[in-house]
Amino acid sequence: MAQATTLISGSRQAFVAANAAVACPAAGNTVLLTLNVLGLTRLFVQFSVATQALDAFLISAKAHPDATAVTIASSAANFTSPVDPIVAASGDLTTTAAAGTGWFLMNVVGLHEVTISASGAVNNAAVTIYACGE
Repeated sequence: MAQATTLISGSRQAFVAANAAVACPAAGNTVLLTLNVLGLTRLFVQFSVATQALDAFLISAKAHPDATAVTIASSAANFTSPVDPIVAASGDLTTTAAAGTGWFLMNVVGLHEVTISASGAVNNAAVTIYACGE
């Protein structure tokens, strides 16, 4: 499934996004979601892994559309002992097991874009990911 993002109208800006069964090979990192978070304050992301474990999980961000993305979180400690802008996480997301799940909550004030990527420990890790921001 290709990434789908839906804006939610109401008294505040919000959106939901999803991408199902993204294949993550062992070589390199595969983008799971790219989210425009301009004007939002918080982002919650949850995911599940099928068939093979992950050996990398990265969150990168841009402050401007023309900027180069910078890595916000990519190591076990970034998730097990988070510091702002990562507020909380379900554990070490970098080694999520096959049939495992994970989540994180992130401050996105001042950011334009957030990209979430992962790599399988071996070929054919499949990740389904959901996000909600406001």
